[in-house]
Amino acid sequence: MLPFYKKVAYGMGRFGSSFLLTLTGLTSFYIYGAKFDLNWLLAGISLATSYVVIGLAHWLTGYYSDRFQSRLGRRKPFVILGAPGLALTAFLLFVPNWFLNTTDPSIELLVFGYYLFFLCSFKFFYAFLLTAFQAWMPEITEEDERPLVSGMQNTANWIANGLGLVLGFITPLLFVLEPLPGLSTTGLIIILAFCFITILFYLPSIALIREPPDLVIPERSMIEETKTVLKNRTYVGWIMIVGFLSFSLSALTAQVVGFAQEVLRLTSLAMLLPPAMALLVSIMVFLFLWIKAVKRFGKGKTLIVSMVILAELMILIPFFADLSRRIDSVLVATILFVPLAACMAMYYLMSYIVPADIAHLDSLESGTDRAGMYEGFKGVPLNMFQAVSALLLGWFLAASVETTGSTFVGFVWWGPVFAPFLFIAAIMLFFIDIDPDFETSKGEESKPEEETITDKVTVEE
Repeated sequence: MLPFYKKVAYGMGRFGSSFLLTLTGLTSFYIYGAKFDLNWLLAGISLATSYVVIGLAHWLTGYYSDRFQSRLGRRKPFVILGAPGLALTAFLLFVPNWFLNTTDPSIELLVFGYYLFFLCSFKFFYAFLLTAFQAWMPEITEEDERPLVSGMQNTANWIANGLGLVLGFITPLLFVLEPLPGLSTTGLIIILAFCFITILFYLPSIALIREPPDLVIPERSMIEETKTVLKNRTYVGWIMIVGFLSFSLSALTAQVVGFAQEVLRLTSLAMLLPPAMALLVSIMVFLFLWIKAVKRFGKGKTLIVSMVILAELMILIPFFADLSRRIDSVLVATILFVPLAACMAMYYLMSYIVPADIAHLDSLESGTDRAGMYEGFKGVPLNMFQAVSALLLGWFLAASVETTGSTFVGFVWWGPVFAPFLFIAAIMLFFIDIDPDFETSKGEESKPEEETITDKVTVEE
């Protein structure tokens, strides 16, 4: 059993990295296109390439962290190097004006190269760090203590995602135009603070977490290990579902700040704060509501409902754009962002628990611990989907500028274009069981139905 203080140490680690990923996912595409005048298609190519990088990094890190042996263990060296690498590249991503005159059209390719390099570097270190860190969960926790550990981790995630979303909406207001477009002093302090927090919050895990000494290290090659996990029907189904889901969700996160700025015209702090705070409250409230729904209906059915609702909201984006011309845009933003955040919350809730369950079930049945491969390989198809999504999004905005002279049409009509992929994911989920029965796999007598369901769901409580 993991002592309580180690549970806390592991649970808090994800806060800083989750915040930085949410912030960069929301803002970097829009900021480089709107503030640093980078061609939207080039911004889309950068974003797409970064998804390819993070996908491959997840896969390679998963395999090598399963096999890596050192005095510090298998996973810890990746965390030690990954946390400062993530923090440094995140900071540099926001300050191209320190090195380049981004207002000079003749060096646009240099701005493109800068964005491409540091966004890809950031995504690499995120995968390098998080794949190894998440692979710890099924190794250092038992099934009966995983609910508490996951709850602590998910609480840190949700607070970080909420703050990242709020600050993401505000970030465009933290830029100044003179002498060059760039973050204000306040903006720099905020970004630096969270980069420092990212490193600081991983230190307890680095200092306290020890891997079990009896883990079975796979001896097969990466190809053999990949073939092994791809024989798991539930795993393959899940990564395809997440791929289609993330195709739409990555477009949503990249577009929502631009939609708020360019379409809803939320261009002041007073206008942004009410919907941003409502969004944060929605995330926290729906954490508990989704948990209760999962307890009653299961993870699969509840996720299907959330995806269908999210797809319908994205189809209605042009309606909300038109509505903002008729009534107060702050009210429109609040009405839209609250259910959007609620549906995104369900994906955040499931995205780490389901792979951990699959890896745990496999270890019970096969006797081999390959949590790193399960955690890592899912990033390959997932990020390939997101790469194609980013290319389509960049082309869509560039076409809007070329045909209409502005990004307005692109920011209004992206929703109906990307929504159908959520319906595909929802249909596929009908054929995949993401509610495993661990007791049956252990060969023990099944618990009473009510208790078993509670054990599965309280993973996030």
